[in-house]
Amino acid sequence: MFRLMFSIAALLVTSSCAHQPKPVAYKPDIKSIAIIPATDPTAYTLENVSAVQFVIPLAATVNYMDSKEKAKQFNAKMLARQVSLGPIFTEAVAGSLRSYGYQVQILEGISRPPDDIDDVDYEKVSTTADAVLHLRFKEVGLFSPRGSVNYLPRVNANGTLFVIGRQDSLYDEDIYYGVDARKGNAWAIDSDEKFAYRTFEAVMANLDEISNAFEVGTREVSRRVSERVRESIK
Repeated sequence: MFRLMFSIAALLVTSSCAHQPKPVAYKPDIKSIAIIPATDPTAYTLENVSAVQFVIPLAATVNYMDSKEKAKQFNAKMLARQVSLGPIFTEAVAGSLRSYGYQVQILEGISRPPDDIDDVDYEKVSTTADAVLHLRFKEVGLFSPRGSVNYLPRVNANGTLFVIGRQDSLYDEDIYYGVDARKGNAWAIDSDEKFAYRTFEAVMANLDEISNAFEVGTREVSRRVSERVRESIK
């Protein structure tokens, strides 16, 4: 009898708990955001994956050496142009967030390790803002994938939103513009079809346009990061 009464009581407790509201995940009221600004890319990549190299082993070696030398030339030319993608990324995101009604501060004097300038120690960031948004580029360059005859732009960047003192982030996502984008995904943005270059010679002859392609990609990524940040905290 005692065992029966105990079972009924346990069932009632379990049933009662099942209808209790579930704990709500931590979601602070964010009204102000401090931005750790993006830095300019330290290198611009160029890669050509030829279908031939998958058929002829020797071709793979030749293609690798040729691509390596071309990538070196491309990177040197792009770095010499000093395209200010970091400030473009940062200012565009800041402007969008302000238009959404957030108070935005761009942090200055951030301590950055010389060997990895994006490896910021968040615990050492000083701000009174409700949250901190770290912006950084993952890769910027041109890529000719297997099955394509063109070099296409690649602007991949990341935004991480966090509250100092908490290990979990409110938002952390890579956004891809160009060749790495996959249709139907919020993190993907197709590039303009006019930014396509058939040969390495065409690439080197159109560096002004390619610089513009990277700026366009950066602004598109900035817009998407801002939208995604807003969605994550509203």
